[in-house]
Amino acid sequence: MTAKWKEVSAYTGEEIEEDVPTNFAGQGSGVDMNPTGMKKKKKKSLLDARTKSYKEHKSKLEAARQKRLESKKSKFVEKVKESIDDFNREIYLEENNMNILKDIVVKKQAKPVKFSDGTMKVDMFTASAITQVYNKVNIDNKKKLEKMVNGTKGQFGSMANKIMKMISK
Repeated sequence: MTAKWKEVSAYTGEEIEEDVPTNFAGQGSGVDMNPTGMKKKKKKSLLDARTKSYKEHKSKLEAARQKRLESKKSKFVEKVKESIDDFNREIYLEENNMNILKDIVVKKQAKPVKFSDGTMKVDMFTASAITQVYNKVNIDNKKKLEKMVNGTKGQFGSMANKIMKMISK
């Protein structure tokens, strides 16, 4: 036999007959159905894009990025201006191709050498032969060799041929 419960309706004020009282304790009722007695907590996301705090955070980041970009741009502009000034001074510099030939020997790598009528790539063997002869001759001949090395491509080629003939003997 089932017991009948009498309950009064809040709307009409009449008695309601029910077999079982309606005490719903399911989802959304606020009653904890967990046997441990602890409510489950929602996981919070780190930042929600809809919140005011996120929008403030985003604006701070953008301002910092803009500041960094401006500082990089100004540094870049300064470096470009300095390098342009260096190009203007380059006219007054006189290169000594003997230093380049010595660098070729040290690094064991062919390099282009500038002459008054263009550039020419010089290999390590030729550079080594020229620097060896340069180191062994007297001061007057060193000046003559430097003049040929810093002259035209033709002068350099004829001087290199003469030195190769001297070495092969």
